[in-house]
Amino acid sequence: MAVERKSAMGEWNQSGDIKGGAPLGRRIPASRLRLHRPALIAAAIGLLLSLIAACAVGRWEQRVSRAEFEGVAATELIVLQNGINEYLSRLGALRTLFESANEEITRSEFEVFSGRLFEDHPGILRVSWLPKIYRKERADYEAAAVNDGVVGYQIKAFAAGVFSPAPPSNQYFPVYFSTEPKTSAVYGLDYSTEPTRWNTMERGRDNDSIAAVPAKLYDIKGGTHGVMVSVPVYVKGTSRTTIADRRRNLDGYVVGMFDLAQLMQSIRTATAASSDIAINAYPPDFGRSAGPQYRSVPDYSSAPQTPIEAFASATRWSATLRIGDAEWQMWAVPAAGGRLTARHDRALIVLTAGVIITLCVVVYLVLAGRNSRQVELANQRVLELARIDVLTGLPNRGVFLEQLEAAVGRRASPRGDSFSVLMLDLDRFKNVNDSLGHAAGDALLREVASRLRSAVRDTDMLARLGGDEFAIIQAGCDDQRQGSIDLAARICRSIAEPFLLLGRQVEVGTSIGIAMVPEHGRDLEQLLKKADLALYRSKSAGRNCATVYDQAMSAELEARNTLEGDLRDAIARCQFEVYYQPFFEVQSGDRRGFEALVRWRHPVRGLVPPDQFIPLAEDTGLIVPLGEWVLRRACDDATRWPEGGKVAVNLSPVQFKQAELFEIIQSALRNSGLPPERLELELTESVLLERASENYAFMQKLKSIGVALALDDFGIGYSSLSCLTAFPFDKIKIDKSFIGNLNRLHKSSAIISSVVTLARGLDMSVTAEGVETREQFEMLRTLGVNFAQGYLLGRPAPFAELEGQPQFFRPRQDAA
Repeated sequence: MAVERKSAMGEWNQSGDIKGGAPLGRRIPASRLRLHRPALIAAAIGLLLSLIAACAVGRWEQRVSRAEFEGVAATELIVLQNGINEYLSRLGALRTLFESANEEITRSEFEVFSGRLFEDHPGILRVSWLPKIYRKERADYEAAAVNDGVVGYQIKAFAAGVFSPAPPSNQYFPVYFSTEPKTSAVYGLDYSTEPTRWNTMERGRDNDSIAAVPAKLYDIKGGTHGVMVSVPVYVKGTSRTTIADRRRNLDGYVVGMFDLAQLMQSIRTATAASSDIAINAYPPDFGRSAGPQYRSVPDYSSAPQTPIEAFASATRWSATLRIGDAEWQMWAVPAAGGRLTARHDRALIVLTAGVIITLCVVVYLVLAGRNSRQVELANQRVLELARIDVLTGLPNRGVFLEQLEAAVGRRASPRGDSFSVLMLDLDRFKNVNDSLGHAAGDALLREVASRLRSAVRDTDMLARLGGDEFAIIQAGCDDQRQGSIDLAARICRSIAEPFLLLGRQVEVGTSIGIAMVPEHGRDLEQLLKKADLALYRSKSAGRNCATVYDQAMSAELEARNTLEGDLRDAIARCQFEVYYQPFFEVQSGDRRGFEALVRWRHPVRGLVPPDQFIPLAEDTGLIVPLGEWVLRRACDDATRWPEGGKVAVNLSPVQFKQAELFEIIQSALRNSGLPPERLELELTESVLLERASENYAFMQKLKSIGVALALDDFGIGYSSLSCLTAFPFDKIKIDKSFIGNLNRLHKSSAIISSVVTLARGLDMSVTAEGVETREQFEMLRTLGVNFAQGYLLGRPAPFAELEGQPQFFRPRQDAA
């Protein structure tokens, strides 16, 4: 550019030479002409240089302002798009509620769930459920809505500004549930009678996607620029592969009505959006289906005072904002008087400064150019940081999802290319953070990332999703399944090698879940879900291993989620009962107490035994409130036993880790009035495998107040004799598996005899579980067992039936 300017200046100097002269009568004296010629030339050159420099500075200022303006506008669009997507994901959660429920969703459930879901989200006007209702069902639905409190509910149409009963039709899609007050006129409105909305809903149904359309509101709430978002809901467990399947299996729609202006303004307010740009959002042009009235004015304007002519200027920036399957046109211009408005102050200064400051202007341009480059590099660095995990230098979750979506799109070709998704989660990472600190945890993550890089190929994609979670997109190979398994095995071996952190050797592992394309489908969300299911299976299988997804995992998850939901409801509704099974002194036959056993009285399944829900309660942590309830109930009931006796209560390993467990036990004893000597707590060996010193101190505290301790299920776990000597147990309970083989296997008799001898030497008593025959009882008496418990002596029964049970047990020969 400087060369071109110099050339132009040279041409001007050559053509500017004065040739010939003026008429003699008017000729300027030659001496004056020669005197002022340098000044004139200098003035002309200076003026020209000033003009050129001013123009250059002006153009530069315009480029910088344009670049900064476009960066701010693009950032605003990203923020708005993310905010819109967050609203749409909440509508998707309502769809999941309907499609995953085993029973019909009630009006109150819908209102509570949707109310919490869209709490503090001012952009949403209302959310409604529009079920598919056949003509023969119309009267039933109308009556049911009236019974639910919707006064005068009827399915109706809206035409010419007037509501009227909907004409007879094979199907209706009325507003049945809604977040609107039950007095609202929108209840019963059949959306299939309004062509614009119905076309949008059909489009979403046929494409199995979220569909949106500008919508005129039927009330004055929220202004005039509404957006209707429709989410199709299909019957649970049905196919949606083809359009015919989707039309046949459609169950209804979740419909959200948005005030677009309020929605976008709330997003910009929440994210402290820049006030230096003015944004207008124009509705999509669906042709005749949308109507010209929707496109006459913008749906949203961040600065209404900005004249519409400003958006026709050359500085306008435009892009598209997606809401479902519709695209709003976004126009942005610098706000009047804002910092992004192009200014020419420097150019004016250069122009007035003249020849003297021309050189300074050139230096300034060089420095300013360097500054512009630094700004560009800084912006580029910001964009890179937004896509890279700062700690490990790996791509972050956003980049991973983009690459996975692109990979799914590329592999969805007739060639059937394959690839795998591996989800990784570090084992025992929390222990490192807790014991060595977060600095050591960060160093460990960097080392893990380095080892993972060395394990994958250049064609694979490695990312950190967050925390101790990583993910890999493994490119296709000859045998995709075996290749994925081999890669996972290499990773497991690599991560299992010790790490040296802060001078200490640390060992962790990694659990891996694998899903493959096309074997496990091409849907992005389903792939991630299946890889996660396989990951959880690896963790439950012992960790530091890899698992390939199979269909049974989804079925297991569905069953587990159903049971977990029922279990939470059962705890909230107190659907549990405590049954008591007696245990007797073997030598005298006297009843010495009861063991408390929890039962779940399910409203559908009936009485559920503990082995079907206790493991799930322990995995989810629900055993903590459940166990406390059982302990308090057992203590209360034991105070009302006429003959006294002990009450034995089982403690889960999860409960045993509670910091407040001792206070809970004391509170249960104090509130019930039960003497501590009558309470016996049963523990399994797995409780004692960790935190030995803390566990010993806790057990000593229990012993100090008089509570007895029993080692439950002895013989089927680790059966470490060190547990008997290291911890202050009062009793050993022999597992029922040994009692069942007592008549058939001499080894069982020998084991029981050894346990009895060992217990006597340690000043402990012995209880035998699972006694079902008199022969077993007699053999236990001969072997010297102290107490017996089983169906022969008494089945578990509720508290109300205990009074009628015998307090003594006499074998047949004794009775004789």
